[in-house]
Amino acid sequence: MQDFNEKFKEMKYKPFTRQQMIDCIEGKGAPRPGVAIGTWIHLDLLSKDKQDVLKELFKKYPEDMQEFYVKKPSVFGEPGDKYTWCDVENADPSIGRTTTVGVDEETAISWEVYDQISKDVPDIEEPDMFCHAPEPDGRYRLAWLSGGPWTRIWTYRGMTNSMMDLYMNPQRVHDINRRVIRFFKAAAKRGVKEAGIDAIGFGDDLGMQKGPFMSKEMFREFYFPYYKELCDYAHSLGLHVWMHCCGDAMLLIDQLIEAGIDVLHPIQKYALDEKKVVDTFGDQLSFWVGMDLQRILPFGTKEDVIKETQFLIDTFYTKEKGRTIFTVNNRLEDNVPIENVVAFIEEAYRYGTLKGAEKNE
Repeated sequence: MQDFNEKFKEMKYKPFTRQQMIDCIEGKGAPRPGVAIGTWIHLDLLSKDKQDVLKELFKKYPEDMQEFYVKKPSVFGEPGDKYTWCDVENADPSIGRTTTVGVDEETAISWEVYDQISKDVPDIEEPDMFCHAPEPDGRYRLAWLSGGPWTRIWTYRGMTNSMMDLYMNPQRVHDINRRVIRFFKAAAKRGVKEAGIDAIGFGDDLGMQKGPFMSKEMFREFYFPYYKELCDYAHSLGLHVWMHCCGDAMLLIDQLIEAGIDVLHPIQKYALDEKKVVDTFGDQLSFWVGMDLQRILPFGTKEDVIKETQFLIDTFYTKEKGRTIFTVNNRLEDNVPIENVVAFIEEAYRYGTLKGAEKNE
């Protein structure tokens, strides 16, 4: 392991140690909000000039944890391809397609195809599952998995079919959920041994812009048991569970907490009322707070970004509990002015440190 103090001695702000991040998540206090942009910025998707700016920025502003993707199973493979979600020959609907479809329907397969998928894929023994894991350096380590069980069914079936499947094909939905949780539990166990992880993360977009995709009762039937099974297992390994959920899932957050989710991302502005979320759930959950990518970061001024960053810190962070880590609310796209990204990250450290220091006075 690299020496923590030596690695970060030239940084403007020293990152959290592993224990400081654990304390932040578990409500035991933090000297400032955490900052971990991580898997939401893919430098290779940005223009070269923006890549260069961010590389220089992260030399001065290190993230407070190490996040990385596990090697993701492919969506479609051929017979014999074990590290895939569908190993049926020529099952990919895009082969030979000449018409345009919605993105959530582009991989939609029939139940006839699904029934041909091997029971042992994705291969939980894939040797390169943790090939993207960085060398440990004293920071907290989060392994980000693939999409969760709700994401998996609409990847298999398309959104339209999936909504109907909850009513028309309930046992098949449960079968998909079991397949996903089997893979996630194996990845969690291997991650502890092979990559020294402290947490797993997955994404399931349960919310639309206003309200969830399903009722509380339907979530309870189809998804709560699998979330709880995963969280219970991860906690038995000493891991936290981080979850990404776009949109307005306010009606489901109590069940996410009951299931054992430790950290929720992004608390989406214009879909959720941040203050209401904190007032209702702030003592039960930690927040990976996402800076807005619908309006403020892409279309706001630098001053707008700074003001919003301060608002988020004032709303979510308390030194005594911590429970706040900052990032963007989804994958950063190239339409965002780089000066706004820089302003957000710099202000998250500056104002967050100031607020932490104020509470010491």
